[in-house]
Amino acid sequence: MSPHPVKIAYVTDRGFLRPTLVSLWSLLTHLGAPAELHVWGDGLGSQDWDAVDRVVAGHPDLTLHTRALNAAHLRQTRSAATHISAATMGRLLLPRNVSGRVLYIDGDTLVTGDVAPVFNVDLQDAAAGIVRDFGVCHWLADPGAAPADRGTRLPQIQHLLGEQPQSDYFNAGVMLLDCDAIRRDPALLARIEDVAAASAHVQGDQDHLNQVLAGRVTQLDIGWNLSWGRLSRHRAYLRKLGLPMTGAAPGPARILHYHGPRKPWRDPRRDIWSSKGRATWRYRRQLCRFAALYPDLVPE
Repeated sequence: MSPHPVKIAYVTDRGFLRPTLVSLWSLLTHLGAPAELHVWGDGLGSQDWDAVDRVVAGHPDLTLHTRALNAAHLRQTRSAATHISAATMGRLLLPRNVSGRVLYIDGDTLVTGDVAPVFNVDLQDAAAGIVRDFGVCHWLADPGAAPADRGTRLPQIQHLLGEQPQSDYFNAGVMLLDCDAIRRDPALLARIEDVAAASAHVQGDQDHLNQVLAGRVTQLDIGWNLSWGRLSRHRAYLRKLGLPMTGAAPGPARILHYHGPRKPWRDPRRDIWSSKGRATWRYRRQLCRFAALYPDLVPE
């Protein structure tokens, strides 16, 4: 048994609640240990909170903690990326409000295995366990196939990371945060909670967290935040960059992440021969199971 209690957090808003509930349901179908679940919401009404209760019901080993975010929590929040909601900034408030370790999970994910083992990871005095960003690894490993904005974006990333290599840039959609370690450093806590500074970045709080936590992270295995199921490609990029292909807590993929503006509940992607297509098919197959239980909560 892990010395660290299992604590999981989701932060959502009304527009993203239904996909978040699908992810939450998939989490609970695989969870193999008693856990504490934190669900924070921006602009959720009583029916929305009732929906959270319905999905969580029937799990006696789960303790639910809910928190309504308000304008004071998210003041000065904005984002240059239209598919990133203001509510995502709420994750910056987790270290102050949750003790011990907490696994933050974005709502556009599908949990495919038990997440409890990640709480056994030795963070080696790091503030967080994270996974290198798929897109940045792609740009660095295969520059000829990268989009045109690579030439602008990579210098921005280098500025964020300072002396750390660009390949260390991580996707913040799944993070194992050591909240106690962060709170022990008041200056670090204050920097993380600076919502206005986070909003000024191109990729909002993801860029902000990369800048604030540069050099203070442990690399998890990519199966903990697997970009659209692209396991082989991600590992190939890591190998080409001379980086370890596995990280802490290796094993089968536990969390598939459908980041970006296109989402699997909207786009069926009939190209099932591609990794993205297969990952979409996997999501939609689970979505059918969710719909049979909660037909009124299916994402649109």
